[in-house]
Amino acid sequence: MPVILAFSVFKAKIMQRNLSDNRTRLTSNSLVALVAFLFFLSSFGNSLQAQEVGKYHYGVRGGLGMSTLSGFKNNGLRLGVTAGVYGDYNLNDNNILTTELYYSMGGQQQEKWIEQGSEKVKTYNRYRFHYLNIPFIYQHYFADILGVEGGLNFRYCLNGNLKTRIGNEHWQTQDFSRSDYNAFDMGLILGVYTDHLIQHENFFVSLRAYFGFIDVVRNVGSNKNISVYIGVGYQLH
Repeated sequence: MPVILAFSVFKAKIMQRNLSDNRTRLTSNSLVALVAFLFFLSSFGNSLQAQEVGKYHYGVRGGLGMSTLSGFKNNGLRLGVTAGVYGDYNLNDNNILTTELYYSMGGQQQEKWIEQGSEKVKTYNRYRFHYLNIPFIYQHYFADILGVEGGLNFRYCLNGNLKTRIGNEHWQTQDFSRSDYNAFDMGLILGVYTDHLIQHENFFVSLRAYFGFIDVVRNVGSNKNISVYIGVGYQLH
């Protein structure tokens, strides 16, 4: 089954990653367990959400996300926004194909202590990237109020920079050149969604996780995008 194959590839990819930060590893393992549980339910769910078969729909969506880069020590999360449009096609009563075009923010915050003379001071590194995303997603309703989704996301990095600060000094900004990072990124999207949390038939709410396959910053070791987004969408037609 496509769903089982997608999940198997996703799980194998996660197991190969050596995330140095234990919090990031724990979060990834928890997402694996959650997705496995949801796909198990989807195989046996009997209550399906009725959809308009063979219909096209489009709308807008946006939300907030937390992102980080795997492989860095002392890495933290960076808050960002997403905004864009989507279009979908109903294959049958409970299966939908959808594609989107949206903007998102990525990167991470990193803090560590260094020795400066006879004392230690804290340094701050903030990686910031801006992406244009085109995902292709399969959605499946397995209950009256809940559905699961999965697919591939293709991303183009518009630009990026690194902001650094040592102790209480002023922030310094270094804009990345095209040779400093990979402009193209792609990865796996997994999530859940519902259109029943808000009492309006055209609204829906989704929770997504993104796992990148390609290193972001070049020549610094493994550093792939990991993001979690919560979003709200509105169907215009």
